[in-house]
Amino acid sequence: MKKTKLKLKKGVWFAIGGVLLLIILIVIGVKSYQTYQYHQTNEYKLLEIGYSAEEIQVLEEHLSNEEITTLTNTDKEEFLLEVLQDPYFIKSYLDRYMAYHNDHEGSTARSVVAAVNTNTDYDYYTMDFDTNTEDDILMLVNKYYHLSEDYEPTDLVNISNRYYYGEGHQIRSVVYDAFIDMWNEANNAGIYLIINSSYRTFQEQQSVYDSYKDSRGTTYADSIAARPGYSEHQTGLSLDIFSTEYTTTANFKDSPAHQWLTQNAYKYGFIQRYEADTEELTGFAEEAWHWRYVGVEVATYLHEHDITFDEYYAYFILNG
Repeated sequence: MKKTKLKLKKGVWFAIGGVLLLIILIVIGVKSYQTYQYHQTNEYKLLEIGYSAEEIQVLEEHLSNEEITTLTNTDKEEFLLEVLQDPYFIKSYLDRYMAYHNDHEGSTARSVVAAVNTNTDYDYYTMDFDTNTEDDILMLVNKYYHLSEDYEPTDLVNISNRYYYGEGHQIRSVVYDAFIDMWNEANNAGIYLIINSSYRTFQEQQSVYDSYKDSRGTTYADSIAARPGYSEHQTGLSLDIFSTEYTTTANFKDSPAHQWLTQNAYKYGFIQRYEADTEELTGFAEEAWHWRYVGVEVATYLHEHDITFDEYYAYFILNG
């Protein structure tokens, strides 16, 4: 039997070729359109500016699409990336971070975040907040947060003259219990701690502040003492601690007692509130004798992470 070959007319071949060409053109067109569309995306524009894929991911995690779009019209923002990756970055403060950086050329992202989080991009006593006493042992009092004139802790107890020169001095009971535990441990190590100052009323702080102000003026008074309402002593959570051998602000820092406190106080919930090189953040120069109770958990965190309580409060409590 003879096989027959199926022959297609030329017109059919042209039709098939036309269909294939149309398909190819459609594919090319779709790909070209997709390429065009991708070139309009923030991702492509950021890559063109010099951001890496990992850096773009950081931007997307912290910024809105509108904010990222704005970045595509500028040079690569290296400082912004550093700020976004700071462990204590707070999104609502982003504009303040950038403004502070612009005013402090050469400042690191870490220093900028720390400064803004603690409100030190504002002059002392100009940004004024009521202290939230509901935060209890973690309430913040500094040159931006203040207590009312009539605030007084409800759990004040008298301090034995075994731990304090004189009588009639008070502190909150939770602080007193922790101090006694700490005192006993220090005593076992051959160190005899002694309290020099504890709870002060608003009026007592007014007298302290006014004595400096009257003798040497407001600038000096502000450099050495808190204004009434802005002193941690009014919280009943702070103690000025010395030892029987080292009893002055001039010699206590280099004493065995201070060394022991630095190494051990956090175990009992105490922190040195004003440390060296933190004046810009706390508002006060170093005070080796001023110890604040914040509880063991927070004191341990601060001891291990080397940040101020003001920074901790901003990130974990106020914006936590």
